[in-house]
Amino acid sequence: MVHCTRCDRVARRALEDPSVCVSCAGEPIGPSCRTCGAADRANYADHRCGRCVLSERLDRLAASGDPDAVAQLQPYLSALRDGTQPWSVLNWMTVSRGYDTLRELVAGTVVLSHRALDDLDRGQSTRYLRAALVRHGALPARNDADALTAWIAREIARLPESEDRTHLRAFATWQVQHDLQRRAQRGQTKRSSHRLARTHIRVAAALICWLHARDLALRDLRQEHLNTWLAEGASTRRRQRTFIAWAGRGGIVGELHVPALTARGPGDPLDDDRRLGIIRRLLTDTEIDLRDRVAGCLLLVFAQPISRLVLLRTDDVATVGATVTIRFGAEHAEIPEPLGALVLELKAQPRGLATTAMTGQTEWLFPGLMVGRALTSERMRLRLAALGIRGRAGRGSALLRLARELPAPILDDLLGIAESTADDWVRAAGGDWARYAAEASTRK
Repeated sequence: MVHCTRCDRVARRALEDPSVCVSCAGEPIGPSCRTCGAADRANYADHRCGRCVLSERLDRLAASGDPDAVAQLQPYLSALRDGTQPWSVLNWMTVSRGYDTLRELVAGTVVLSHRALDDLDRGQSTRYLRAALVRHGALPARNDADALTAWIAREIARLPESEDRTHLRAFATWQVQHDLQRRAQRGQTKRSSHRLARTHIRVAAALICWLHARDLALRDLRQEHLNTWLAEGASTRRRQRTFIAWAGRGGIVGELHVPALTARGPGDPLDDDRRLGIIRRLLTDTEIDLRDRVAGCLLLVFAQPISRLVLLRTDDVATVGATVTIRFGAEHAEIPEPLGALVLELKAQPRGLATTAMTGQTEWLFPGLMVGRALTSERMRLRLAALGIRGRAGRGSALLRLARELPAPILDDLLGIAESTADDWVRAAGGDWARYAAEASTRK
């Protein structure tokens, strides 16, 4: 339903323009709900709309539950009832294991707490439900340290009972987690710190599992084993350096060497023709998801890394007269048309996956599966890769182009990159703005 901006009535929203009703948009109107009278293209059940059916089912659920549990869950149940997409909620109630968990919470057979959800752990459905409960105030937010503790317990449970499980628990608790807590107390952590901590633990567990599959233990690890394991996998396995150094100090393993992760350069940037061809397709092909069209263009035009793209908020996009701007760094950058129109469209209707219990506008330009959270950079990377857009190559091509036209301080302000990095790209592009300014001043 929508409060129509043309006729000022509350009626079903139009598909083409969600700010107006179907009558004003000239779209066909389906049968009316026999309960509330809302016009709908297809009745959900017994000549009633999806919202009325949803309200009835939620009422039955609450009536059959424990009164105290229902009172705790009321903010979330209200969000389900008032969400913008009742059809999505009804589908979730039909097919998701998350709804099974909700019924257990309502009945009081599962206590509404983070610990109880950790013990239950039905995979992605539990994580989705937890995020929604926190978002709507039914469950208090859990700090990152507690979340990491629960995650460590699940990761350790992957290993069979052995001395190596004890080693992994000690490494995760006394090395990784305590180091993270010390840095947090000094204000030295950021959003990626917990992700990196999990990576250190995950690769250590993977190495131990690899050894056990070959009837070896951690104490049997030799350099040739380590070299084979590193060569068989991705570069993230080199994060093993932290674990190997810890195990070496404890006398668990002998002296072993893990090559350091080196800073990656731009790789082989796209040639301009290829880059512009992809941009042209993204701007014109309406069959591509709007999120992918906008994200791909922002990467290929403004050289934004994927990890920063997914953290853009709707309030980073603004309009100044007829000009659309976006904030990547200290200053707003002007978005050329027709990309500006696509960005405004995405801001008005962020197309995420978190449709259940969504009320109001999301703060993320690229909302993700979890209610109230942004799309993950890993997921965005896969989506863009499916369109032939590789982050390093595309970003390198865009940066080289921009570095030929703009001095390093402006690149820093507009793109949000370090000035030293901007200097490197300007030199790589063959520009020297300091010399140019001096020569121009002398000529003048």
